[in-house]
This record gives sequence, C-alpha cells and structure tokens, in this order.
Amino acid sequence: MADLTLPIALRDPSASDPFVARLPHAPALSDALRKAHGAFISTDSRFAAAARVLASLWRADHGLPAGVHITRGADGKTRRVRAGYRLRADAARAGAAFLEPATRAFLHRALVLRELGSAWDVPKIQGHLLSSQGLLINLLAPLACDPDLATAVFRALLPDTVHAITGITVESSIGRDDPALLGDGTAWDARIDFVSLDGEPGIIGLECKYVENLQGPAASPRDRYREVTRASGLFIDPDVPDLYRPGLEQLRREHTLLPLALARGLAGRAHFILLGPALNPRVAAAAEAYRAHLVDPTGAQGGVGFSHLTLEAVLAALAAAGATDRARAFHARYLDLDRVAALALGPDAPGTPSSPPPNGPAAPLLLPAPSPGDVPKAAPVAPYGSRRRAARPRHRGAGTPTCAAPARRSGSASAKRLLPRTSPATPASSRPTAAARSAAPASTKGC
Repeated sequence: MADLTLPIALRDPSASDPFVARLPHAPALSDALRKAHGAFISTDSRFAAAARVLASLWRADHGLPAGVHITRGADGKTRRVRAGYRLRADAARAGAAFLEPATRAFLHRALVLRELGSAWDVPKIQGHLLSSQGLLINLLAPLACDPDLATAVFRALLPDTVHAITGITVESSIGRDDPALLGDGTAWDARIDFVSLDGEPGIIGLECKYVENLQGPAASPRDRYREVTRASGLFIDPDVPDLYRPGLEQLRREHTLLPLALARGLAGRAHFILLGPALNPRVAAAAEAYRAHLVDPTGAQGGVGFSHLTLEAVLAALAAAGATDRARAFHARYLDLDRVAALALGPDAPGTPSSPPPNGPAAPLLLPAPSPGDVPKAAPVAPYGSRRRAARPRHRGAGTPTCAAPARRSGSASAKRLLPRTSPATPASSRPTAAARSAAPASTKGC
C-alpha cells in the first residue's frame, strides 16, 4: 500500500535529479512552526516563509548563533526578537554566511575595488541568510575563480550562445549615471563576459532573485527610458504600460543596457538572464510576462536574447561539471524545501498551516504605475557597509574582480569558532570528502 504520509516527491528522493525541485510549490507552514524556528514574518509569501525556516535550520546545523530582528509595536516601543534566519553580528563579520573561504576573500576584494556609485548592503550580505546578493556571491565566486568550471556550466546552460567564459563581475554596469545611456544607476547583479560560438566577445547581464516578490517600487519615469526602449528593437510594443510598471520595469532597464553596450562596441553578442528559484512563482510569472513583450526572446535573429534560468538548473550544470559537493552545499543552504516540508509533516510539527499572502498565479504581478511623489529620490554613493537599497529602487551596480586574493588566516580563535562547521545532523553525502577537497581546482584554492 502506498505511503500517504508524505507527498510522492518526498518518498524516493533518489528517483530524480537531486537539484530539481520535486515539490510542485513551497509547503504551507503554520505560524507556530515558523515562530519555533525564529522565522516568523507576517508579510512573507509562502515561498519566503519556507526559505526563512530553511535558513534557520541551516544556521542551526552549523552551530552558528542567531541574530535578532527589531520590531516596533503599536505602542511605538521597539523590541528585539530572535531571528533564526540572521547571524549574530560577530558570526556575520567572521564570514560564516559564506560556503567557502575563497568566497569571503572574493567579497573583501570586491568591496575594496568596487566602482564609484555602487550600492552594497554589506551587513545584509554577511548576516542575513536570505540576501539575494549574498546568494549570488556564494554561487558565482567559485566560478569567477575557475574559468574552466564557469565555461562548462554556462555552455550547458546556454549551448547556442557560449563558447567560453572569460570573466565574471558581480554588481556591474557599463556606465552609471551616464546621460548617453539611461542616466541613472541601473546595473546588473552580475556581468558575465564570454566568447560566442562564432568567436566574438559577448556580455551576459544577469539579474538574480531569491525571496523577492517583484512588486516595486518602480524607478522614476524618465523620457530617456522610452527613448532607449524604443531604439532597442527588443519589444513588440515599446510603449506598452506594463513595461514601465513594477515587476517588469527593472527587467526592461537592465535588458536595454545590453543593446547600448553593443552600440558602444563593448561586445559583439549579448544575452540577458533572470535567475531565481524554481518554487518562487513570482519570478516565473515575471519571466513569462516579460518574454511575451519581446520580439525575439531567443536572440536568434541577431538581437539580445532573454532567458529565465532556475537556480536548480545552474546546480545541475555545476554537478555535471564535476562540482557536485559545491552544488549539494548550495542546495542545502538555499533550496532544500523538501526538508522543510518533511519537518512540517512530522509528528512533532507545531500548529496547523497558516495562510500567508498569496503568491500564486492568481495574485496580480504588477502594481499601478507609481506617481512621481511615490518614487524615492536618487541616493548618493553608498559607503562601505551602507544599506543597499535604502534610498532608491535597484539603481545600483559595482564591478568586482574575476578572482579574489587568498583569504588571510585569522589569528582569532573565537572567529574560527564562528565559521560554519559540519553538523552531525548533516548527511555524510553532503559533506565534501578529503579527496574532493584536494581535487579542487588550483585556481579556486588561490582565490
């Protein structure tokens, strides 16, 4: 007789690719379970709630101290609430949020050499386990330090576009606040330089989402946006209102930077990627809605193509390229919602599932177009350690090197104790073996 206790997807995890989302959607969790793990935020979508619990479980697995979330009550008084999805400040500063020592060194070098006008939320990257910027650094830093591995991964993901990867830069723009471009701070989460199949230099602009719901706010309306959008040749109707509303307008701005890069002779080929988890329906909905406005989404006619890639697909390509341990560690850190579902279905799970704000296809993706008074004014250059998006909506970007310097050995015993450790509760298959560690590419070891 079939086991009806768990969903079919959870009964035999070995029956499918371990990096493919086996659940059809994120599990519904009770408020009691979320509070028990220090992971209750009332406004979370269903996916965000599950990802928050997973982050708390990962932190506990590695023996890392929890941080705090400060709330303000109706009486105006603030109180500190334990936040399992955050790290205590000392653990955050020690780099415990990163999966490899080379990643910590990569971030340090990137901050030292960051471009003028870039916006980095360093405390969030280091201490908030749901940071999409931190996620992308964990994913791309090993690839930036190993071009051969990066080439194998992106050849698998974009076989009709990429011949070789020549560089990966996190937080990048071809020109910030340049009136000949967009005249603002629009930038990509990552710029990936490549050689195309016909030998031309190319640029991939990448935007990454994790728990974000893509609901705004939008950038201030500008005449220059419409001029560039019309001239890009990317859109069926460049004046359609949806392209200027929250959910799609950020994708439009970042995508239209790429034809401008081609016009300046910075590359001969270009492609735009939206990257996110398979089980975040907002990302999938935005990708589908955006693609419907494009003349040539594939770029086969010589234009700038668009792809929606899932994080799970990137991990599958990473594992196929021989970096299985890295892919497993990343999956356990950010995407293993099967574990959260099993926890919620267990006999000791507290409470009954709650009803978070809707985030399925029935929920409206786009908000009304913002009025000028609703849009925050542009911010000055963000200093090291400032909050990343406190003053303006995603008008940011900074260059980072393709490879970081070796991590300096810390002389602090207390700092070493705050770095992630392998927990006895972690499956043995998920732990890198000594052979795997010794077989790591030399270029990665030196980053």
